[in-house]
Amino acid sequence: MKNISFHRIGLLLKRYFVENWKKDLVVMGIVFAFEIVIFPYRIASFTQKEPMSWFLLFVCFSLFSGRIFGMLGKPSAAVNYLMLPASRMEKLTTNIILSHFYYPPILIAASYLGVLGRSFLCTLLFEDYTTTGIGFTFFNTPVEAWVLILIIFLNNAVMMFGSIYFKKKAVIKTLLCEGAFAFASIILVFVIEIILHKAGYIVTHVRFPEIKDYIANIMYTIMICTTVFFWVLSYFRLKETEV
Repeated sequence: MKNISFHRIGLLLKRYFVENWKKDLVVMGIVFAFEIVIFPYRIASFTQKEPMSWFLLFVCFSLFSGRIFGMLGKPSAAVNYLMLPASRMEKLTTNIILSHFYYPPILIAASYLGVLGRSFLCTLLFEDYTTTGIGFTFFNTPVEAWVLILIIFLNNAVMMFGSIYFKKKAVIKTLLCEGAFAFASIILVFVIEIILHKAGYIVTHVRFPEIKDYIANIMYTIMICTTVFFWVLSYFRLKETEV
């Protein structure tokens, strides 16, 4: 099965929904309920946007992406999965669709509905309570929202690869690796800034906005390439597993 068949990909997706739709509904219900019961932290100012619990969403994204190939850690489940009549590329494509394009939107939708419900309850409990809308992200511009999407994709790609690479406790091990890498990156950036500052290359006020755009475009490109890189690594790791 070297060629990609969209029919087989559809069958894999159908198989997933048949086996896991109840679990997905439970997770969506948990996110919805959490948003309902959490008390608005900006209750002192009744004109602020209702916040969404992005920390909880990121935890759910990571857990889902980390278990998407989790069956490979169990011999019996791994044999059943690897024997499915589909190619490695079709299995990987199916899981990319689930972890990147299915699970994040449904969880965000559940969170959004929960925030609406919370806002409705607050209007009943507090006479002077009003809301100007819902804060979809921590950011204020479409560009910053685009960064959030890239972060979600990159995180899910890393977690998906970790679920194949680590045979046991893949989620925990992958999160630890991500944390160590993020910490090392922060230290590296901090050291570079100190070196450049001492060398006189750091300017407090950047006069040329195009410089910021150039740096931002480099960052976007790196994040996209890194995401695709982990997709490719996942493919070859899945290939080694099947062998």
